[in-house]
Amino acid sequence: MARENNKICRVFKALAEPKRYRIVTMLANGKMSASEILKHFNVTQPTLSHDMRLLIDAELVNNQRIGKSVMYELNPEMLQNMIDVLTAIQHPETADSADEAE
Repeated sequence: MARENNKICRVFKALAEPKRYRIVTMLANGKMSASEILKHFNVTQPTLSHDMRLLIDAELVNNQRIGKSVMYELNPEMLQNMIDVLTAIQHPETADSADEAE
């Protein structure tokens, strides 16, 4: 449970910065390369790399090298996990029932 809480905290911390939140919303439309993402921000490539590393470490984003490009996409498993966490916060009685079933 503590490990799961740490994961969730990393996600919220990663999303707390507006630029990273915007990157996640952009990736909701599909895969993007680092250079495509960079076009939307007035930051250096190393700054973007740092932000992407935080999103990857939070397991919100997956990356894949294709040739010289790095492609980024949302991690659907973590998104579902976040939906489940927020649902449990909104409806604690449902979360309690699920815990008892386990």
